[in-house]
Amino acid sequence: MSRALQGPVTAVLAAGLSVASFGCRQAPPGAASPLVTVDSAGVEILRLSDLHALDLPSIEARLVYSTAADVELASVAGAVFLPDSSLAIADRQSAEIVLLEPDGRVRARSGREGEGPGEYTFIERIGVGADGTLFVYDRRQRRFTFLDSRGELTGVQQLEQGTGLGAAVPLVRLAGGEVLAAFETRPPLPPGLQRAPVFLVFADAAGVIVDTLAQRAGKERHVTRDGWNPVMFGATALFAGRGVHALMGTNDSLDVTLYRGVEPVTRIRGAYSPRTITAPERDALTERSLGRFPEEVQASWRRRLDESTEREAYPAYEALAVDPAGRIWIGDYPPPADPERRWTVLEPDGRPVGVLRLPVLHARWGPLETVAITSEPHELVDVAHGRIAVLRRGEFDEEFIEVYEVELPG
Repeated sequence: MSRALQGPVTAVLAAGLSVASFGCRQAPPGAASPLVTVDSAGVEILRLSDLHALDLPSIEARLVYSTAADVELASVAGAVFLPDSSLAIADRQSAEIVLLEPDGRVRARSGREGEGPGEYTFIERIGVGADGTLFVYDRRQRRFTFLDSRGELTGVQQLEQGTGLGAAVPLVRLAGGEVLAAFETRPPLPPGLQRAPVFLVFADAAGVIVDTLAQRAGKERHVTRDGWNPVMFGATALFAGRGVHALMGTNDSLDVTLYRGVEPVTRIRGAYSPRTITAPERDALTERSLGRFPEEVQASWRRRLDESTEREAYPAYEALAVDPAGRIWIGDYPPPADPERRWTVLEPDGRPVGVLRLPVLHARWGPLETVAITSEPHELVDVAHGRIAVLRRGEFDEEFIEVYEVELPG
C-alpha cells in the first residue's frame, strides 16, 4: 500500500468514569491559555496548539444503569436524553424507538419497518429539537417523524433536498421548525485523490433547503475507474448538533466552528497532529476493518485498500459532540490498539475545561467508508442534563448503552 499522503482500559467504566470538570468558565490551573482573536463579524477565534498538551482536571461519574441485560439492541442509530432525563434509543435493524425511564426501565416502544406514519425504512438520526420535541429522521424517505415522550406520533415533515446527487443529515431543529443539516454532494469525480464538499445548509419550516451557511472539504477518497476506495486514516468533515447548537469542522487540523442557530459564535483553530502512524498500527487497522466483512468479500476489499493511499500522520481528531449548553466535546483519534478515546471539553467560548476517557466504539466498517456523511455513531451518543449516554459493543458484537450521571461543579 502506498503512502502518498503526508499529513487505558475498558474496565475503568465499571468502577467509575473519568470525566472532565466542565462547569467553570475560566481555563483550569495548568491549562494552556488559548490565543483569542475576533474576526470582522465579531466571532471569537481561539487557537489551541495541541489538545493533548492541555493539563485539565477530571471528576468521577456514577453509573446509573445499563441496557445490557434488559433491552435487546441490534444496530443503534443514536440515542438522546429527553427533558425529563429519560432516554430515547433508535434501533435501525428493528426500525424501533425504545424509550427508557430515567432509571432505565422501559417506558414504551414505538415504530416498525414500513413507509406509513410512525414507520421507518432507514433511521439516520434521532434528536431533540430546540423546543424539546423528539424527532426521528428517515434517510430513505427523507422524512422527520415527531414523537411525544411516550412514543406517540405527533406529526411528520419532509426534508426536501432537490434532485441532485447528495444526502443530508439534520443536526438541529429550531423552535420555528427550521432545520440545520450537513449536506454532502456525491457527483462523478475524475480519477485520483478527491474530496467532495460538505455543506452546512439551512432549511425553512416547510423543509426546503434555502441557504448555505458553510462549506468544508469532505472525506478523502481515492477515485478509480471502478469506484471509490477509502484512504486509510484519511481526513474528513465532522459535525454534531443538539438543541440550538451545531458543530462543523474538518480534522486535517484542529478546526471546529460552533453555531447557535444560523450564527457562528466560536471558531477553534489548532495544529496538525504530530503523531506518526506506525506500520503495526496500519496493519492492525486494516485487519480490524476487514474482519467486519464476510470472509468471501475480504479479499476484494484488501485489493481495494492495496490500490489506495494512506496518511503518515493521524488526523487531528475523530469525533464531535455538543451538549444543550453549547459545550464542545472533541474526541481524539486513538491508535487502533488503544481501548480508550480522550475527549476534551471546551466551553461555548472555546475555553478548555477538562477531559474524559471513554472506551472506543469502533465503527462497523471503520475507515472503509468513502463518504463523509455516514450512519455510524461514536461512543458518546448524547450528553445532557448532567448525564452521558455511552454506546458499547460486547464480546459477540451485541450493542448496549450505559448511562452515567455527572455532578457538574457550581
